[in-house]
Formats: sequence, structure tokens, C-alpha cells
Amino acid sequence: MFSVYHKRRGFVLVAVLALGTMLVTCAAAFAWFARMQLKGAARERISIANRSMAQVLAGAIVKGTKSNTTIKYDSPLLDWFKPFSFTADELGTWIVRTVPLDDKIPLRNIFLPDGSTLRNEFRKTWEDMWVKLERREFSDLVLDFLDKDTKPRLGGAERETHINRAPLDISELLVLEEMTPELLYGTSGERGVADYCTVWSDKKINLNVAPVHVIEILPGMDKALAEKIEDYRGKEALTTMNDLNKVPGFSPKSRAALMNVAGFASRYFMIKIEMLKDNGGGTSFSVIFDKTAGTIVRWEEI
Repeated sequence: MFSVYHKRRGFVLVAVLALGTMLVTCAAAFAWFARMQLKGAARERISIANRSMAQVLAGAIVKGTKSNTTIKYDSPLLDWFKPFSFTADELGTWIVRTVPLDDKIPLRNIFLPDGSTLRNEFRKTWEDMWVKLERREFSDLVLDFLDKDTKPRLGGAERETHINRAPLDISELLVLEEMTPELLYGTSGERGVADYCTVWSDKKINLNVAPVHVIEILPGMDKALAEKIEDYRGKEALTTMNDLNKVPGFSPKSRAALMNVAGFASRYFMIKIEMLKDNGGGTSFSVIFDKTAGTIVRWEEI
């Protein structure tokens, strides 16, 4: 009897100790959960504050850019396109920069108003791009993917999966069976379609910001002349076609060829907003806006 009593007593003691340990563990877990919840709430408050500040900054830039009608060109050399800092009390210091776009082949404006006929001034540029990418056979196939009609081009194809409209984002080209992420975005050391084309462009390419590899395939251009344009615009902004006459080797013939595809102003701009130090709440923003409409067309939070 004595042995049974002590065994039961020992069992009760072990059970009490186990229960106590479990309660302590639960209390610790609850305390950890509460701390995580508080940290999460604090992070969310910071994120909301950061987003609000970014919206204020972006809104001011959009309004200011749209209201500026005195200068008819857009170049990184202009003061308002240079990075500036903005301190917002407890939120810290932000670095803000506005970048002119319209720097590549305009996928949304590559056709005539009928939505199917390729603009003649972009024909050679379009074909040369695919040659550079070593995918010559993609030229008509992608045009059939984008144009409004359902009639296949010679060398192209029409399918039910084709969007047959202007793309909302360049990533929509991945719907095309033959298109791969590597071909679209490029790989290390190899360019892709996105290096030559964009949806953020009006009807002309801004020569003040277009990369050399895009300029060199424009009508009347080559790599040497494109590099000379890059060298000139790095010192002085291009404002009109007359300025191209100051570029060494630039001829009237080249100027005539560029008239309908090249310009010096942008319709679309990117605002890059970033904090100097991460405060734990989403502090990098990339905003694209349409100057003509005065509206933000894309918002990306990093």
C-alpha cells in the first residue's frame, strides 16, 4: 500500500511539473507572439507612413513636371532630373530622382492608327532589332501577336492565344509560345527584347536618353554615329534636330531619316524614391507617370 501511495504521489508531482513547464512554455510563446505582433504593427505603421510620403513626393513631381511648359525637351542634364534629398522628420531622409523615359522602340505605337500596319519609319529598326537578337524569324510572329487583325503575315502566325492589342506591360510577350524569359529580358552579357522595346513611350524615341544600342538601329544611324550622339548629349542637351548638325559626322540625310522616329522630349517618366537607411517598412518606390495626362500609370513598392 505504501509503495502504491508513493508511486501515485510521484506521478502527481511529475504531472504538476510537466503542467508547470507547459504553462511556462505557453507564456513564453505568447510573449514572443505578442512581441512579433507589436513589431508587425509597428512595421505596418512605418510602411503606411513611407507609402504616404512617397505618394506626396510623387504627386508633387507629377504636378510640377506637367505644369512646366517652357522647356520643350527632356535631358538628364536639366536640374529637375538630378537626384535630390528630402528629409521628413521621423521618417528620415529620402533620395528622389526623376528619369525621362521614351527611350526605346514604342510597342504601343509601332503600328499606324489601323492597329495592324507597321509604321514604315520603324520597319528597318524593328527588323534590325531581331537580327541583333539572332531571332530574325520572330519579326513577323511578334507583329501578328500584337496587331489588331487576325490575318497572318508572311512568316508570322495567328493564334487564339495572341493578345492582338497594344501590350499593357512588356511581360505580356511571354504569352507567345516561342518567347522565353531569357529572350525577353536578356541574360548576363546578352541583350533581350526589353533592352530595345518599351511600353512607356509615345510615338518618338527621345535621343537624350535612348541607349546607344537603340540609337544605332534607328534609320540613318550606325554604332559610330550613335556613340558620337551619346558623347555630345553628355555635355549638352539635344533640343531640336538642328542640334544634331553639331554632332561630328551627322549628315542631312541622317537627319531626314530620323524625323519621324526621333525626338528630344518624353511623355513618360520614372520617379525613383529611396530612403538612405531602411527603417523596416518598405522604403523603395518606383513610380511611372504620364506627363501629358498628369497621372501615375504604374506604382511599384520594393
